[in-house]
Amino acid sequence: MITAIIVDDEAKNISVLNKILLDYCKEVAVVGTAGNITEAEALIRSLKPGLVFLDIEMPYGTGFDLLNKFTEINFEIIFVTAYDQYAIDAFQYASIDYLLKPVNITKLQKSVDRVRQRLNEKTSALNYQLLLDQIKKQDASDQRIQLSSATEQYMVRYNDILYCIADGSYTFVCMTNGKKFHASKNLKQFAAELPASVFFRIHNGHLINMNHVSKIVKGGGGSVVMSDGKELEIAVRRKDEFLKMLK
Repeated sequence: MITAIIVDDEAKNISVLNKILLDYCKEVAVVGTAGNITEAEALIRSLKPGLVFLDIEMPYGTGFDLLNKFTEINFEIIFVTAYDQYAIDAFQYASIDYLLKPVNITKLQKSVDRVRQRLNEKTSALNYQLLLDQIKKQDASDQRIQLSSATEQYMVRYNDILYCIADGSYTFVCMTNGKKFHASKNLKQFAAELPASVFFRIHNGHLINMNHVSKIVKGGGGSVVMSDGKELEIAVRRKDEFLKMLK
């Protein structure tokens, strides 16, 4: 029997995958679920599962951020992702299993079979290190995001973005060169597209580039001062996670 946990920020996704595993992968026993990387880290350390079904984009960090919390990865991983195209080449490079949502039952069964083989062969540790190395090569400073408004469209580097401020279903994107774009995409979409290892949503209305934080103002939730002098409030409930990420 392969003990497993499911890590996904959407309860519906966890429920669907759990049901598929019960019906079609009876050799897998789900012993726990987690909605973010903090919960997932605690579960992995306490339950020591043989397999982790891991989403990529989640609140307060990615699946890759979770892996980096372990000096030794002694569990198998099947990545489950809806859209992270940038990482798929890295999965293939390192011979890592990944499934696109919605999960295909046949592909899931094949992935579980490969996991069983790797558990027997003990070859997975090197593959996961190759994956992390490959992801690191895709440095955020070299990646770009498309910004679109009603009349304009630009491709900008991640590291040229200072912070994003919510404006209803739109977002103000403030750049290091002083320009400000009024993008036709809400802040939640930007938080999902920009790398969680660099960008952090300190408030429902603010998503910041951690590389451009120049000062932290204490008291209450506190605030941050960005490299352009702009001061942005930190939500009280997000302060601890923000400080942990900053370290």
